[in-house]
Amino acid sequence: MKLLIGEKISYYRKQKNMTQEQLANQIGISAQAVSGWEREVGYPDITLLPGISHALGISIDELMGNDEIGVNEDIKNFYERFWRFDSTRKLNLALEYYHKYPEKYEIADTLIRVLSDWGFANAPKHFSLMREACTRIIEYCTDSNIRFNAVAAMSRWAEDDEAERWLNMNPKMHSNIRGEVLEERLLNKGKHEEMKQQRLKNNLSLMLHAVSKTVEPTGNPKEAVEHYGYLRKLIQTFGEKGDIPDGWLCKYAYITMKNAAGLFGAGRIEEGFELFEEAMRAYKKHFELPDGVPLSLGAPGFFGDIAVKKYTVSGLCDSYTIDFEGSSYYMQNAPFLYHMLTEDSGLQGGFENVRNDSRFKKAVEEAKSLADEWRKKRGE
Repeated sequence: MKLLIGEKISYYRKQKNMTQEQLANQIGISAQAVSGWEREVGYPDITLLPGISHALGISIDELMGNDEIGVNEDIKNFYERFWRFDSTRKLNLALEYYHKYPEKYEIADTLIRVLSDWGFANAPKHFSLMREACTRIIEYCTDSNIRFNAVAAMSRWAEDDEAERWLNMNPKMHSNIRGEVLEERLLNKGKHEEMKQQRLKNNLSLMLHAVSKTVEPTGNPKEAVEHYGYLRKLIQTFGEKGDIPDGWLCKYAYITMKNAAGLFGAGRIEEGFELFEEAMRAYKKHFELPDGVPLSLGAPGFFGDIAVKKYTVSGLCDSYTIDFEGSSYYMQNAPFLYHMLTEDSGLQGGFENVRNDSRFKKAVEEAKSLADEWRKKRGE
């Protein structure tokens, strides 16, 4: 795979009968920098690409001039590696590829999701990077889903003086989002079977969104206990006799772990360990499920025959980024569990009351063993 930007700059500059100095003056840098790019001793900063492409009269995609086959293979490899990593390694890999492929907005979208969803955007340097990526997407990207994700991320993290501008770009009502509008359209067109399938997808989208709502254990342990207790009971209704359908195991494990953290934070240690051990059992059962096999969500009257898989949401949905919210929990693996139990915040501090308890230490050792085994199987 070869990046051809230096060759492209040289070729199109000469086509326009421009000197290196003339091009440099148009984009506000030195002629030596242009010379370096053309000799392939370095690449332009990502923020200069729009100005360079405008000066040369070509698109950014054309300017980058990538070997597309090699690029596609490299990006495929990026995602295969990305989903195996913990949050910090995800961020570092996404940063590397964002700078490597500035014209690939799906990479920028992935970086934005990491910065926003994992809280990295709280740091000024990371927020500045997120603003840069989101602004570029709004200015140049035509993919509506990527644009929406950029708007949503900035709406969550922008300072008050710019938040209103981003908030106003969001749909005002849930009934106006794509899936809901499509359901009504199919009804109006008399396509009742297709409308039914879309309704089932919308039901799952709403449920994923609802059960992904967060209350942090240290903010108000009592509120966290109530919140996650309700969500646990809700998921239990999807199975028969309280059994958790395989498609919900990972989310149920995560919610139960947060419920336990809330109990620990409230000083209800023994009750907390009951749920903690239940969460560990659910995680282990989820890890044992084979990759790529459709997993039932239960509740056929509400979800139909929609199936999910580890590392994606499939079945009736073409892509989990289009009609589904809160689906990233399918990416949780054994290294994620170990990181969750050992990170400094410990589910926002909920584990601090039990870190020295032998039961917690035993669970950490077990999680480490599972994580090591997971990485070994994948050659990491």
